[in-house]
Amino acid sequence: MLAAGRAFGHRGFHNTTLDDIAAQLSVTKPMLYRYVKNKHEILYECHRIAVGMAEEAYDVAVQEVESPLARIRRFCEGYITRMTSELGTCVVLTEYYSMTPEHNELIEQRRRRLDTRLRELVRQAVETGEIAPCDPKLAVFFFMGAINNINRWFSESGPLSGEQIATAFSDHIVNGLNPIRQATGAE
Repeated sequence: MLAAGRAFGHRGFHNTTLDDIAAQLSVTKPMLYRYVKNKHEILYECHRIAVGMAEEAYDVAVQEVESPLARIRRFCEGYITRMTSELGTCVVLTEYYSMTPEHNELIEQRRRRLDTRLRELVRQAVETGEIAPCDPKLAVFFFMGAINNINRWFSESGPLSGEQIATAFSDHIVNGLNPIRQATGAE
């Protein structure tokens, strides 16, 4: 499914045909119809896989580390690493508006649950004094917006690996959440 999603990355969702996808997968169009009804189903599957990666990264972060801020870092690193290694240049993930209304609702339900969990981590980080008071909703919008746009510019053949990008972005995200030491000017 992800290889099919990458075909959208070359020409865009609306400019890619099922013939293009079949060629990308080295199968015939009739063979492709055995697995999917249309390209909207492929788009949905790409989004479903991506949300699953985020959910998995969250679960691992919560299981492996105690501190809320460390969990945020681990989530970001895990999600970015999964995205860049498994999704590669699947730019179609930015085309959520092209899904059918039914598919969009299914994905949005899962995104809302994840968003609620991430906001709770931010609230906990504020409560434990790891970061300065902030609006958890805006904090999550900030870092998830940055993460979800990586596929717009990431290239598997680029100068940085997915893991290097994951580390750098996680550093920026944690620093951008305004740790107490930075908010007070102390070093």
